[in-house]
Amino acid sequence: KTCKYCNKEFDDNLTFCPFCGKENADKKLTYIEKKQAKEKDTEVILSKASIQDEESKNAHELDVSAVFAEKVDTLKKLQLFSIIRIVAAVVIMIGCIIWAQLTLRNDYDSNVKLVIVIVAYFAVAVAATILISDIYTTMAYKNLKSTEFSLKKINFTKGPMFLYKDNVYEIKTTENCKQCDGELHVEDKDDEIYLVCSKNRSHLYKVNKEAFVEVVKSKIE
Repeated sequence: KTCKYCNKEFDDNLTFCPFCGKENADKKLTYIEKKQAKEKDTEVILSKASIQDEESKNAHELDVSAVFAEKVDTLKKLQLFSIIRIVAAVVIMIGCIIWAQLTLRNDYDSNVKLVIVIVAYFAVAVAATILISDIYTTMAYKNLKSTEFSLKKINFTKGPMFLYKDNVYEIKTTENCKQCDGELHVEDKDDEIYLVCSKNRSHLYKVNKEAFVEVVKSKIE
């Protein structure tokens, strides 16, 4: 179906648009229904999060011009930013725990104590999410250096990335699906480049990695 807000096509089984995150339900949902819908969406996305071997065998070939590389930033800057976020998250978590402990020991009104503890709890939860995410990101950036021109999915909202001459590039596409005209997004499997239709994941395309590497190198150099 098509998102009512960003006009992008996505899986009929999803309630929330995977691109802009807006709700696309046919009726107004209650808080509990929204929570249940998000859990269901997560299950659907995870069940289709990777390309299966059988699917890759049936992938159609696409010309290398279907994808291009866009520079994100230097590897050092991206790693530094992730480390800063990790340190900040740890500081926030420790600070909030100490704040909550001191509040409980002081002679405050019980309602004030409850509010402070709840705020501290949510702050710790958010900081923990950031911490886990950036630890994964930092490790992913490190793994980019493991082999020459290896592909790595670092951010779930972006395409696979690769390192070349100390710069990190994201692989993107401007092509639409040849079978249903749905929007294509880039995924990687076994370090290969695939384009997957957001409307129907069975519409799968493969781009020759070696040819893509040669085009990238010629443009960058």
